[in-house]
Amino acid sequence: MDIKAEITWIHQEIDKVKDVAFIEKLKHLLQNIGKSESDLEYNIDIDNAIKNIADGNYYSEEEAILISKKSNKSNGNK
Repeated sequence: MDIKAEITWIHQEIDKVKDVAFIEKLKHLLQNIGKSESDLEYNIDIDNAIKNIADGNYYSEEEAILISKKSNKSNGNK
């Protein structure tokens, strides 16, 4: 793989983009390189979440709203 040629091609393609939302997503992606979890960590988190749900360890929407309201009141928010 010729990395210089690949980078040149990417530059050319980016120059053609007119979609602001795409540019914002690309910018966010580039700003977070090296900051995000690895794929393995991400997949482990998802597997753990699925297991918790299967085990019944979750809150209903109503329970989550009540918890949020209680938390906001205890923090002085209305």
